[in-house]
This record gives sequence, C-alpha cells and structure tokens, in this order.
Amino acid sequence: MKKQLAALAHRRLELFEKIEAQRMEVAEISQRWQKPLALVDAGVKTVHFIHNHPVLVAGGMAALLTLRRKGIAGLAQEAWRLLRLYPAIFSLVARSPRDEQNTGVDQGNAWNDP
Repeated sequence: MKKQLAALAHRRLELFEKIEAQRMEVAEISQRWQKPLALVDAGVKTVHFIHNHPVLVAGGMAALLTLRRKGIAGLAQEAWRLLRLYPAIFSLVARSPRDEQNTGVDQGNAWNDP
C-alpha cells in the first residue's frame, strides 16, 4: 500500500511539473501574440464605432477635408457666407408656391385610383 501511495505521490509531482512547464509555454506564446491581437482588437473597435456612428465619422471626415483644403480662414469665410444666406433661404421657401396649388388635378388617394 505504501508503494502505491509513493507511486501516486511521485506521479502527482510529475504532473505538477508538466503543468508548470505547459503554463510557461502558454505564457510565452501569449506574450508573442499580445501585440498583433491588440492591433486586431483596435481594428474591431474601430469598425464597431464606424458601424454605430456613421454620421459622426462622415461629418468628421468632411470637416477634415474641408479644413485641409481651405484652411481655418477659408472655413471661417465659408461659414460667414452661409450665415448671411441663412435668412434668405427661409424667405425663398416661404415664397415658393406649393405643389398642390400648381397641379390643377384632383389629388385624391393615389392608392385607390385605378
């Protein structure tokens, strides 16, 4: 019985040593893959952000392209021009005739007309 217990204790010690060696090997492998996987993780986060906020990304890109093309002074000039046109746009919209008045046709329900 003592021989079996000694054999089991010896086998257990061998298994613990093997487990420790495997842990060290896994730690080395994970250390090698840490930087590439971090890069992939950042890419996945970027794709999720673009998917969840497309308008924000498109607006940011448009702002960057505009800023690169015209600079801050050109951008300020464009903003001033649009700010001055802002009231004129609403007055044009208020004066435009409506579509229903110009057609001259009875505009019943289009889904029910044969």
